[in-house]
Amino acid sequence: MGDIIGMVKKSVAGLTGVAVCLITLGVVMEVLMGPGKLAFMNPAGVVEGITGIVKTLGTGGMTGLIAAVVVLGLLKGSNDA
Repeated sequence: MGDIIGMVKKSVAGLTGVAVCLITLGVVMEVLMGPGKLAFMNPAGVVEGITGIVKTLGTGGMTGLIAAVVVLGLLKGSNDA
């Protein structure tokens, strides 16, 4: 049973790492080429999406703070694996 949980944790950590890399690549591509220039990206842009998430967390008060801590914990956990 512990082996299955360990395998799932490693898989989730790997997927989280890939997602962080893709977000980083999207931000770099948007900075280099400008928003809305690539067909597979949101016309509003990656940076605008991240800004919207930060604004939503900021207006959420304590709930936003808790959500931010959970997200940071997930990202930190994916780097430890």
